[in-house]
Amino acid sequence: MTFKRILAALVLGAAASGASAGVLTFDGLTGFMHGAGFPLAAGMHYEGADLVYLEGGMAVTLHAPQAAPGDAHVGDGTFNAQTWNWHDGLENGAGTWVTLARADGGRFDLLAFDYLTDLGAVLADGVAAGTIADEGRWSTRLAGIRELRIDAGSYNQIDNVAFDAAPAAVPLPGTLALLLGGAAAARLARRRNGRDTSEGKV
Repeated sequence: MTFKRILAALVLGAAASGASAGVLTFDGLTGFMHGAGFPLAAGMHYEGADLVYLEGGMAVTLHAPQAAPGDAHVGDGTFNAQTWNWHDGLENGAGTWVTLARADGGRFDLLAFDYLTDLGAVLADGVAAGTIADEGRWSTRLAGIRELRIDAGSYNQIDNVAFDAAPAAVPLPGTLALLLGGAAAARLARRRNGRDTSEGKV
């Protein structure tokens, strides 16, 4: 690999790492309810008893282990249009929670989100990251995670979820030097082989 190609690969990698920032606005959720007999929004489907919503390359999943397939739903109770609004207890059954993950299973950085809830535990890849209560904005950056989980209380709502893909792995200076050294050695070896072959001719 030539020096120019290595630099081009690094530039493309850096550009790709900054190209996936976004905000989940839930603007497609305009109905009073989605699921449980009400029409599903675009990008929304069931996976067993779970209700999955895809937006901006991210998957927001309502896990409702007590609900029958097709019964999990969002939007009722403390309804606010164009938010991800779900409920524990009578609406979706006990033990309901929501996860946020990249649709392709990769890592991402959580930057912030707005919330309205009585009380919810926040976990990043299964590790407790804090709690949310009342109304506010989560602004603690969680870098390089695969899944954000928010446990449900009696009323729960999130909106304006800001995220970014985890930074692409960029070779360290020492690694870059090794790559360049290896490329130079390979080029020198090819030249020597070519010279040896030509010198061997009669």
